[in-house]
Amino acid sequence: MKKTLSLLLLLCIFSLSYAQKSREQMAGVYYAYPVPQNISYTKVPDGYHAFYISHYGRHGSRWLTSDSRYEWVNSQFADDSNLTKLGKSLKKRLVKVWKNAKGNGGKLTALGAAQHRGIADRMYANFPEVFNGNNVTAHASIVGRCVKSMQAFSDELNKLMNGKTTVQQTADSTDMAWIAYKSPELKALSARTKVKAYINGQRFAAALFKDPSKVADVDKLMGEIHSIASDMQDVELKIKFDDVINDEECRAVYEQNNERMWICNGQSPDNYSAPSRSAFSLWNDIETKADRAVEQGRTSADLRFGHDTALYHLMSLLGISTLSDERVDKMDEVVPMAANLQMIFYTNGKNVIVKLMLNEHEVKLFGLRQESPYFQWESLKKYVHKRMQNALLHGQIEAINTMVGTDFSVTRNAGSYGKGKEEHGQTLPATFEPNGMNFWTPQTEDTEQKCLAPYYYGDKKFQGFRASHWMVGGCTQDYGSFTLMPEMDVLRLKPEERASRFSHADEISHPDYYSVVLPDEHLQAEMTGMSHTAMFRFKYNKSGKAYFVVNTNSDEKEGFVAVDTARNCIYGYNPVHRIYQGWGEKAGFNGWFAVQFEDPIVEYGVKDSIAYVAFDVNEGDEILAKASTSFVDMKGVFNNIAQEVPHWEFYDTRCRVVSSWQSKLAKVIVESPDTAAVNKFYGALYRASFLPRAFSDKDGRYPSFAGGKKIMQHSLGAFAGRPIYRRVYQDFSMWDTYRALCPLNIIIDSKTGGYLQSLVDMYQQGGWLPIFPAWNSYTAAMIGDHCSVALAEGMVKNVSGFDEKIAYEAMRKNAFESPKTFEEYKNGMGRRALKSYLKYGYIPMEDSVMEAFHTHEQVSRTLEYAYDDYALAQAAKVLGKTEDYKLLMKRAANWRNVINPVTGWADGRYENGKWLGNKDILSRVPFITEGAAIHYSFYVPHDVYGLMKVMGGRDKYVSKLDYLFGISSALGDFAFDKSYYWHGNEPCHQIPYMYAYAGQPWKTQRIVHNILDNEYLDVPGGLSGNDDAGQMSAWYIFSAIGFYPVCPASEYYVIGTPTFQKVTIGNFVVEAENVSDKNFYIQSVTYNGKPYTHNYITHEMVKGNGVLKFIMGSTPNQNWGCASNDCPPDLMK
Repeated sequence: MKKTLSLLLLLCIFSLSYAQKSREQMAGVYYAYPVPQNISYTKVPDGYHAFYISHYGRHGSRWLTSDSRYEWVNSQFADDSNLTKLGKSLKKRLVKVWKNAKGNGGKLTALGAAQHRGIADRMYANFPEVFNGNNVTAHASIVGRCVKSMQAFSDELNKLMNGKTTVQQTADSTDMAWIAYKSPELKALSARTKVKAYINGQRFAAALFKDPSKVADVDKLMGEIHSIASDMQDVELKIKFDDVINDEECRAVYEQNNERMWICNGQSPDNYSAPSRSAFSLWNDIETKADRAVEQGRTSADLRFGHDTALYHLMSLLGISTLSDERVDKMDEVVPMAANLQMIFYTNGKNVIVKLMLNEHEVKLFGLRQESPYFQWESLKKYVHKRMQNALLHGQIEAINTMVGTDFSVTRNAGSYGKGKEEHGQTLPATFEPNGMNFWTPQTEDTEQKCLAPYYYGDKKFQGFRASHWMVGGCTQDYGSFTLMPEMDVLRLKPEERASRFSHADEISHPDYYSVVLPDEHLQAEMTGMSHTAMFRFKYNKSGKAYFVVNTNSDEKEGFVAVDTARNCIYGYNPVHRIYQGWGEKAGFNGWFAVQFEDPIVEYGVKDSIAYVAFDVNEGDEILAKASTSFVDMKGVFNNIAQEVPHWEFYDTRCRVVSSWQSKLAKVIVESPDTAAVNKFYGALYRASFLPRAFSDKDGRYPSFAGGKKIMQHSLGAFAGRPIYRRVYQDFSMWDTYRALCPLNIIIDSKTGGYLQSLVDMYQQGGWLPIFPAWNSYTAAMIGDHCSVALAEGMVKNVSGFDEKIAYEAMRKNAFESPKTFEEYKNGMGRRALKSYLKYGYIPMEDSVMEAFHTHEQVSRTLEYAYDDYALAQAAKVLGKTEDYKLLMKRAANWRNVINPVTGWADGRYENGKWLGNKDILSRVPFITEGAAIHYSFYVPHDVYGLMKVMGGRDKYVSKLDYLFGISSALGDFAFDKSYYWHGNEPCHQIPYMYAYAGQPWKTQRIVHNILDNEYLDVPGGLSGNDDAGQMSAWYIFSAIGFYPVCPASEYYVIGTPTFQKVTIGNFVVEAENVSDKNFYIQSVTYNGKPYTHNYITHEMVKGNGVLKFIMGSTPNQNWGCASNDCPPDLMK
């Protein structure tokens, strides 16, 4: 617990923390430049000599920034009758200061000029060879004190160079764009950043004023007196203020100023690298001029004079090792008056190295870990460019709206076919590592009921923080979870009783961080979470009793909780129960957890399977906690803590979460002036990063599939003497994700081989490849056999890291065999209704498919099995299993058995071969899964040309598509007012791209653009249906890039319409010239500079090294991509 401690304890702490800090040093940014003493520098490598210096210096010592600050302070002492003896004494001192300061606000002092002359002297003495008569330039901020600093520095150099050359001095307003740039986002950050001193000014005011209540802003006055006192060293006035601000207050203001400066200008995670981004223009100037100097090979120097913030921004961008992203920097050590960064360039005639010096001391860089302070210039540039990219990505993390999908849909398509929770995104505003075990989320709904997400945007009460295993975006249920709730003064145990009001205005939610203010609990709660372990920080604005309540969320009313005072923790487990198959039965494993507190527990108890602990807190206190989970045992819980968060550093944990998200977002770099579109894109990537989840502990252990009878562990050998284990994944929601999320992962996620091997593990442990693996159990929740599709796609696209031989064995068993016992079948093993499918070539209406959560749906099952068979055929082809390939390709044509050749629409069929004769193609009917016959009629992704023929040929096929989308062929009406397309569920997702097969790609372009604009909004209700484990978002990602995997088990992607000017995926680049909200029609395309007329691309292109460039326009080009040989290949040939 970080508390506002008693004076005695404070003095003890600060005597350790600041034993070396004088009053002058605690001036922070006012600290007068400390002249280096007895510095020894690392020997220059043999054969190298200095030839160029790049420098940035803060102006020297100055008066306070404006006269108005002095005037405001003096005005507070106008009423003599309210002043104490000390107050009157202070007034006299302030009058004396003002006599000297008047008219000098912000101006450089004599000491400030001397500081720069001294730095110039030492620079010349250390590197005389640089100043041998060649070019030396100096640029300054147009602010007077910076210009004067430049002049003092330059005059001294001119004197030392003795006529060899003259420093060329410039102070131009155009240079302000790089020498002292402060971005709008940085200005906004500064305006909203409020930092309080850990003590208030009550003692200070009482010592100066008889009635302190007459002082409008005591804390501001104490801060300004601290500034004036600190500035005495800069203006060289012998006036003391030690009796006015005591040591405790001085340290409090010093710490306050440091923290604010760190948040607004340093590497604090709270600023999402805004300071680093603000330094881009300065670095570009540094790099450009340095490269010019290297190219010319002549000795020279570029000097710059600006401000503390700009220098601090530059240091943050560079990652100077003396700075921190975990703890507040001390400004007297970083940017005192006349602070400077010198980059000394050396050459041996062939190679260039650089040494960095901060305030004339050698420094190293955080990301270039080496003992020598000399860095290769080319390596340094690459390092900075990487940090620039990470800074951009860090800003993108902040811009992601994690609330999208947490409210009922407000999109254009909402209400067309969905019902109930189908009209809801069902997502979470969680902080987590991509594809980690836990989703650390705020909770507004308790229990683990089906279709009930832990958080809904419309709820008004906060129930706590949950370690969730929710299958995000779906209508399943959470499992093995627990919830932690902070409370104040009054202990309430049950979720509905402890629910506390909150406002979205006081809520901050990003992938790396969540914060909420709970006014009735008198606290701010913060959370950041890694895969297995999270950290929490609770800040109190009231003294009292702080309670923490922990409960399991079991819908079966089971679970165990207890308190361990030796470990300062609440621990327990939540038994996992199955749903769908074996509903309510125990799944054979538990969600184990522990919540550990930094400080000793004062009070505790357990009642009705709910545990609580308590602490005594004072206003300003902080309580730290960390929580972790395991699906194995308590040993796993504490081992996960030890490996992921062995310390109590909240910012360190947060920074590591940030790093994981930077790595994820860097897989796809999009560039566009349309920041709203960019934000929406990365928001989709966030939602596409929940599932599948990590299921194994940090030591690789996990409960075996389908019953958890064994604890499994897969060794990968050792690294640096430590054993390493393969990570295992769970919860694939495969009916949804095989369509776009799995293909996306194959392109951008190196963990995909691990995902696929986890499916193979399930087969080896359970005997069957699962249909819809969830809760580490078999289920027949949805239709199809799409784990097979995912594995087959992995083989077709050459994914490494999984056992293809065993995978094929598993896939083939599902396709050709049925469980030997009814109990196995009932338990979810094997394809549903496979016997009927094999006997008839379709599933007849008489087979109601009762042993499934989705009964009936015979036509949809047949269509999906036909595609599954096609996918398995491709796997057989890869492995050289010719006979299987031929048989499965024949079965892949079974879709023909449920598309009525008379109507051209999907239709039910009886055992005797007769058609149901369905006439209602627009309504939801029992033989179709979650949609209408008009939707599933186009679910033949592997044989579109065959479908075209069955529908009556190309024209009738196009007419049916037009009817679905509400397009009038005669009028070219693209208003979509009569559209029957339902983007809110997966079976429709490939349909917009199916115009390409008929040689009308411009219609795909228009429709996809419409969907991107109207079915994806960056608001809580911005999804048109369940996000379904990221599938809905993966559709957006592909479509916004410009192509989509209509048939994932093939090597082809159909081109849609690119959204961004540039997209980079590895070495593959997509460029779109002239693209805009109106220019979404493709005019022409080139690939690596050569004309490209195909309306599709290949996986080889995506994973290769090439540039696909589009020229975009506002009208459709009905000649591009329209020829028969430019349409996607026929996959059945």
